[in-house]
Amino acid sequence: MALLLVAGVVYRIWPQIESVSIGENDVALKKKQLVKYQKMFHLAVGLEKALSLIRSDLKKGEAGLLTGKTPALAAADIQKVVHEIAQKSHMEVQAVRVLKPKGVGGSRYLSIPVEVTIKGSTRQWKGFLCQIMASSKYLTVQKARITVSSRRVRGKTSYSRRVGGKITINGFLKSSDEPAK
Repeated sequence: MALLLVAGVVYRIWPQIESVSIGENDVALKKKQLVKYQKMFHLAVGLEKALSLIRSDLKKGEAGLLTGKTPALAAADIQKVVHEIAQKSHMEVQAVRVLKPKGVGGSRYLSIPVEVTIKGSTRQWKGFLCQIMASSKYLTVQKARITVSSRRVRGKTSYSRRVGGKITINGFLKSSDEPAK
C-alpha cells in the first residue's frame, strides 16, 4: 500500500521534479502552458467556424421542408402543391387522402405521406412526376400503382388511352417536439 502511495506521489509531482532537475525555471513552464492554450484556442476558433458553416448548410437544406407547424397543415401544403402541379400538367385529381405521419432522421423530421388518385395521359403523367421531383419542396414518390385503360373511338381505328393510378407522395416536416436552441 505504501509503495502504491509513493508511486502516486511521484507521478503527481514528477513534472516539477523534472523541471528542477533540467534547470527550467517557472517562466519556461508558463510559456509552454501558454503555447498549449493558444493552440487549443485556435483549434476552438476553427471548430466554431466549421460549426457555423454546418448550421448555415442545415438552414439551406431545411428551406425545402414543408412550412406547416403541424402534420395536418403540412399535408394541406402538399395537397396545394399537388393540385397546382396537376393543373399545370392538365391532369384530373380524383381523390386525395392524408396518411399517418412517420418519424425519419432519428425522429427529428416527420414524413407526411399523401395518397393521390389521379388520371391523365402517359405524357401528362411524365410531366406530373417530373414536376413533383423538381418541386421547391422536398417531395418524393413513395409508392405508385398505375393502370392503363384503352378504349376504341367509335368508327375509327385509333385507341384512346387513359392512365390512372394512385401514388403516395411524401413531404418532410421538421418535428415540433425538438428542444429550442
